[in-house]
Amino acid sequence: MTTSVGDVVANPRFLEVAQERIGGLQRRRARSRPGSGNRRRVRRALAKEWRRVRNQRRDFHHKTARALVDTHDTIALEQLRVAAMTASAAGTAEHPGANVEAKAGLNRSILDAGWTQFTRILVAKAESAGRRVVLVHPANTSIDCHICGASCTRPRQDTVVCPAHGELDADLNGARNIATRAGLGSGQAS
Repeated sequence: MTTSVGDVVANPRFLEVAQERIGGLQRRRARSRPGSGNRRRVRRALAKEWRRVRNQRRDFHHKTARALVDTHDTIALEQLRVAAMTASAAGTAEHPGANVEAKAGLNRSILDAGWTQFTRILVAKAESAGRRVVLVHPANTSIDCHICGASCTRPRQDTVVCPAHGELDADLNGARNIATRAGLGSGQAS
């Protein structure tokens, strides 16, 4: 997450950290005999690992949302459609489409970040504190220049290049565009 003033909150990637432990437990469960005591113990250990990841993510979301609500009167977010973003790549099991593996990794990363859960927690905390949350349409927020509104090119994931202003940080540019669309920014971009 990047704010319009340049503060960055890194994604802790809780699932990625626990993936090795979870994968090992899933393999052990697959090798154990159905109905055995060992399978039952492994199933409980696996559920505990998933619960730990879920609790870590929720705790992080609560603490981050509280920090934002305590320091800002109005908060603007992109109204992301996570279900549409994590839809399967085109193709079938027999004839998978292009980039199916990459799409699976991207989906896992999106779901690990927990954007929808964070939005719900933030809205609830803001409402209880009397703060305002504005959801804006996400189209082209990261590729339109926040200074002049021109359409930029994006040679890398972290950078956009404006024809008039040169290289800009993509996340900061997007955050400033979101603030402008919510009526909080300078109003220079469209």
